[in-house]
Amino acid sequence: MNFFSFKKRALRPSFAVMTGGTGGIGCEVAEILLEQGWDVLLLTRRPSKVEEQISSKNGRFEAVFCDLTRPVDLEAVSDAIIKRKKPIGLLIHCAGKIQPESARNITRVSLEEQTTINLTSPILMTSQLLPALSSNAHIVFVNSIAGIMPLQGSSVYSATKFGLRGFARSLALEFKPKTIRISSIFLGAVDTPMLEQETRDGGSILNFVNKPLSARHVASIIVRTSAGSGREVFMPRLDGVFAHACLIMPWLLRITTPILEKVGRIGLKRFQKHKVTSSQ
Repeated sequence: MNFFSFKKRALRPSFAVMTGGTGGIGCEVAEILLEQGWDVLLLTRRPSKVEEQISSKNGRFEAVFCDLTRPVDLEAVSDAIIKRKKPIGLLIHCAGKIQPESARNITRVSLEEQTTINLTSPILMTSQLLPALSSNAHIVFVNSIAGIMPLQGSSVYSATKFGLRGFARSLALEFKPKTIRISSIFLGAVDTPMLEQETRDGGSILNFVNKPLSARHVASIIVRTSAGSGREVFMPRLDGVFAHACLIMPWLLRITTPILEKVGRIGLKRFQKHKVTSSQ
């Protein structure tokens, strides 16, 4: 049974609201939407930086300050959006935060920040903006493969992403077809500043089992998904298959981890070599 099987209906460009505009994926998504004629509102802690990064302006573009770690900020921005009385055709939750750390080193600060950005803010924002969504609007949650497969050394991040999937699937059951569509995009490693920072902080070597995806390619899939039926998308697809197999057979991940780590170390060296070469 497909919990995301809403009838497909093409959307004409209208008003899109998105978080996470300063990241590599968010900027690319915004540019594609603007190229298609969407009016895009980005919620970010660095509006001026976003305005410098985004060049395509076929549609109208605006960056608004919003600190997702502060629910009061989110509520104020949501109220302001609703008061515009401009129906939202597309709501994209793209913001994310990961802090690699072993379970014994988890701090209250990192726990609260990851939980608030990855889980609390998309839940609250979705709830607050529901009255402003247009008929057959699409809500897209940019999730992670860590939301279906445990990520050793990043247990808090994985927990928040598992929770986000649960919220999205539950939300999809609340709405009848042709009302609101819900999609989740589960990503493996993506070549962005966030991945580079995660690697410097001691992130999982499994990020490099496959070549990291390009932010532009991921953005194009997100936008393409938003034009169709609500569904779950896994990138790479094989990662999604393997992750679900690990959920069914928990022992599978444990026995394959040594092999995957060896492949990941080779992939990391290749990735770092490519970065050095491309910067010259």
